[in-house]
Amino acid sequence: MVLLSVGLAIAFTAISGSTQLDGKASAHAAAMALARAKLDEVLKHPDYVLATDAGEERFAGIDLGYRIQIRPVPLLEPRQMARLTGFTQKLQEVEIEVFWGPKGAPQSYRLSTYRLDSAAPAAASPATPAPPAPIKP
Repeated sequence: MVLLSVGLAIAFTAISGSTQLDGKASAHAAAMALARAKLDEVLKHPDYVLATDAGEERFAGIDLGYRIQIRPVPLLEPRQMARLTGFTQKLQEVEIEVFWGPKGAPQSYRLSTYRLDSAAPAAASPATPAPPAPIKP
């Protein structure tokens, strides 16, 4: 009886730990999926100027909060910009942070990338040469 009781206690402990790990893994997978979806949404509309955004969603049965930030990334120093007056290309860092869990110990997942600022005028593309004129016999 004692051996059976100890065996059952160990089995229930293992099942409980496995269930907790599965819950954590599914919450992390849902956070990754939400972060990727929000990043795709921002990158799909490059002409859409997005202000800093924050929100909450129930995603895959889990309450998740998220924050979207877009920050300019300086490519040149001010003195370089003064010398290169025709340089108009601007770069932005897009960062998505998804957070979940209890208020005292929240967990988070952060995803970031870069995109060109579509509000800046595009750099002039080199002119393509005209095709040669046909030779008349």
